[in-house]
Amino acid sequence: MKKELREKNIYSYMVLKMLLAFGALLLMQTAFYAANSHILRPESASEWGGIVLGNVVFGMATTTTFLLPWFLMMLLPLRARWSKWYRTVSEVLYIVAVLVMIVPRGVNGAYYQYTYRLLSDEIFSYLGISGQMGALAPHFAIDFWYAWIVPLAVFILFLVLNSGIRLAPRESQRPSFVNDMIGSAVSGVVVWFLMRGGFGAFIETADAAHFAQPKNMALVNNDSYNILRTLFAPDLEEKHYMDSDEAQAVFPARQYPNVAESDSVRPRRNIVLIVVESLGQEFMGCYNTQADADTRTPFLDSIARYSTLYDGRANGKKSIEGITAINTGIPNLMDRPLTNSVYDSNRYTGLPAMMKRHGYHTAFFHGTYNGVMGFDRTCKRIGFDEYLGKDEYEAEGLGSESDYDGAWGILDEPFLQYTARRIGTYSEPFFAEVFTVSSHHPYPMPEEYRERFREGRHPILKCVEYTDYALRRFFDEARRQPWYANTLFIITGDHSGHGLSPEYNDYDGWYRIPMMVYDPQHPEGRREPTIVQQTDIYPTLADWLGAEEEIVCFGHSLMRGEGGWQVYYGNGYYCMVANNAVAPEVHDISVVCGDYEEGRPEHLRFLRALIQQYNSMIINNKLTIK
Repeated sequence: MKKELREKNIYSYMVLKMLLAFGALLLMQTAFYAANSHILRPESASEWGGIVLGNVVFGMATTTTFLLPWFLMMLLPLRARWSKWYRTVSEVLYIVAVLVMIVPRGVNGAYYQYTYRLLSDEIFSYLGISGQMGALAPHFAIDFWYAWIVPLAVFILFLVLNSGIRLAPRESQRPSFVNDMIGSAVSGVVVWFLMRGGFGAFIETADAAHFAQPKNMALVNNDSYNILRTLFAPDLEEKHYMDSDEAQAVFPARQYPNVAESDSVRPRRNIVLIVVESLGQEFMGCYNTQADADTRTPFLDSIARYSTLYDGRANGKKSIEGITAINTGIPNLMDRPLTNSVYDSNRYTGLPAMMKRHGYHTAFFHGTYNGVMGFDRTCKRIGFDEYLGKDEYEAEGLGSESDYDGAWGILDEPFLQYTARRIGTYSEPFFAEVFTVSSHHPYPMPEEYRERFREGRHPILKCVEYTDYALRRFFDEARRQPWYANTLFIITGDHSGHGLSPEYNDYDGWYRIPMMVYDPQHPEGRREPTIVQQTDIYPTLADWLGAEEEIVCFGHSLMRGEGGWQVYYGNGYYCMVANNAVAPEVHDISVVCGDYEEGRPEHLRFLRALIQQYNSMIINNKLTIK
């Protein structure tokens, strides 16, 4: 008995158990930072001090919240709580609560490098996002071994230490009902105080900005707490930064018909929009001209010399967010993607529906399984005439078993060849959107190309090089077809890939993607410093077509001569990156996170107006023009 930490006082016993659970969470926080230190980079000793203090506040709130059922069992002034069966049940509740509390932090130790976001309750729907989770699970377990090894090690250490904490039998103490009632009441107040994170209202994600810069708030908050918060909180809340008319004047989400100068009706050119999976500017020589740049896109670099090259930006870090932003003009400014939120039933249209109204045949090509991320359902809803994926590819009797990558779908080279030939069957004009697959974990590579493309600092680099080769072959096939010369090509990414250098791991670097416009009729290359985000594609094409209908979107048209800007949502914060009015190659950063703000006053006012418009229009189902 002397070798155990045997407490006679139930309250000191509960404190020890709570501190042990809190310690397990802190170990997971440390492991999370170790896995993501290239992304999360506190800049001063004072910020580190704030992070430590913030971990106490958020960590204690998380610990007491997850242990609440155990606290209730232990604090109820009942004789039964001293019985063996009651103590066994409460101990099981305690151990399960700690396990559930630490696992999400371990999982996001691996996942954060893809999304730069805390886990939310969306994780429950994401678990079923692909019909091939069984095929993907072994890849996840091997490639992200630390996501389960570290939580397992911490949990085993926790069990060993927990086994040494014991509560002495009640017979050795002097029972007192009055003392039990007082102790339970006082302890309940302390637990309530810790759950709230202080004397004020319950802490929110944005409150982490009191302890660290918004870009580093993931080191303060944790995934377990964020999952609970989003599970019971609304997706959006109305913001009232200013009068609604003023908000519309500062940021016109309802955009009026084409005001770009046009001396004639434009000919109906075909449009092929190519969205490359996980393609960041960091991997491309046309965006990194220094001598030691490790370009993985020789073909796209060559075509960039005859294209207009913009400073492209994504509006999210997930494919489901990027494809929605491109096709609807709606960025993802909340914890859940729009199409996975309670607002998915809202009425919203967008780019393909507009193209159809102007006589275009519309088609979406994506080589993965129908149903993945709900792309097929969303595409039908927003106006695509056709959705062509793995199912359609195989239904036509094309290819062979080797065309399947074993995880997500058809490899890029054969699927892009199929895409080029299928496009050739359409009557002109047409709008075809192509979304590639291969440059995605688990980074598949056709056997015949394993030695052809170079290894690199990250497995994605070799796959990006393969996809670039597949695009070369796509263009080779397209050039042989009559529709090619009358087609405008737009090349972008769904989101950026892994940021491998400091330049691409900050507010201004995390979301950099290509934005390239190639016109075979006018192969005149030029580099523009203008920031062009995914939500700009819709209004720009509306102006390019000379569309007369009013639209709703959260981007701006390049044909209106306005400065470029980008908006995105992080861990409870909103960020705007804008071209400086005097020196466009310089970027101004503005951040709004609860009552924390930084940036130029005029940009902050614009950002607040956009946020207010966004929340109001989505909550009140006003994303379409009646």
